[in-house]
Amino acid sequence: MDSINEHPDVLIDSLPYFDQEIDYEGMRAKVDKLVEQEMKKRPVGVKRDQALNFPANFEFFKDSPILATEYQRVQLGKPIVEMDINRYKLAEPDNKEDQEAWEKAVDNSKAQLQHQNLRMFNLELLQKYGANAWRLHNYQLENELQQYQKTLEEYKQNILDLNKQRKAEQLQTGNKIEALNNKWTEMIGQTLQVEVACASLEVEVQQLKLYEKQLRASLGANNGEQVSENENDQKED
Repeated sequence: MDSINEHPDVLIDSLPYFDQEIDYEGMRAKVDKLVEQEMKKRPVGVKRDQALNFPANFEFFKDSPILATEYQRVQLGKPIVEMDINRYKLAEPDNKEDQEAWEKAVDNSKAQLQHQNLRMFNLELLQKYGANAWRLHNYQLENELQQYQKTLEEYKQNILDLNKQRKAEQLQTGNKIEALNNKWTEMIGQTLQVEVACASLEVEVQQLKLYEKQLRASLGANNGEQVSENENDQKED
């Protein structure tokens, strides 16, 4: 119960590890119906986290104009602009008499040649250092994987410990509630017995009062008769 005492502002309205009403006949169908009704109240096409926590005026990719433009294109439903591959072609100019066109074609061929040289240089570097670089990279990935697995196991253990604590607390609380409920039922029964006894005593008191009244009336009548007899006796004397 320590965790409950540490957070008195938390309202616990159910004890799933203790309450077994879900196993009653027809209860599960009733719960499913209530859940379905509640799900219908959610906004259509909007996830719960987005509806509750996501700001409405959030600006995407404000630090990246390229991504912002692409995001706007996707929002408008426009097709993606295909990459221009003409600059990678080594085609001769249509007008062979145009000197400027030949100069652009020569510059393009030089750029392509330099690009191929860079590719050859990168392949030589990859052949020389690539294997060791990949081994080192794989070793780093394996190390990260082990760390993530260790963290995952820690989280699983924490969740297991938390569930055990929740179960123990709920069982303890449920037993306490059940004991209080039994005590309340017992006290209600005792109260009813006292009320019945009081009602019975009230009836008995009313009967005694009626009996007293009848006795008083009878005694009064007897006294009257005795006085009359005494007066008659005096007259005769």
